[in-house]
Amino acid sequence: MVSLSQSSKPVILVNIISVKAAAEYSGYSSQYLRRLLRLGKLAGLKLGQVWLIEMESFEWYLSEVENSQDHRFGPK
Repeated sequence: MVSLSQSSKPVILVNIISVKAAAEYSGYSSQYLRRLLRLGKLAGLKLGQVWLIEMESFEWYLSEVENSQDHRFGPK
């Protein structure tokens, strides 16, 4: 059994989406989204082996890509 000390508080994540859910929603592959996270083009955090994307950053990226003239990197 794990005991928490008085000073440690749980982390509450709001407006976060998993890479898997983001891939299903956007049409981008999970590998591509993880690459964007590693490069800092998407804001998020990594918990163990799982990447989580901040929704605001994800929505901003999708709108930028949609408004871009370069469509080489669009979703499949």
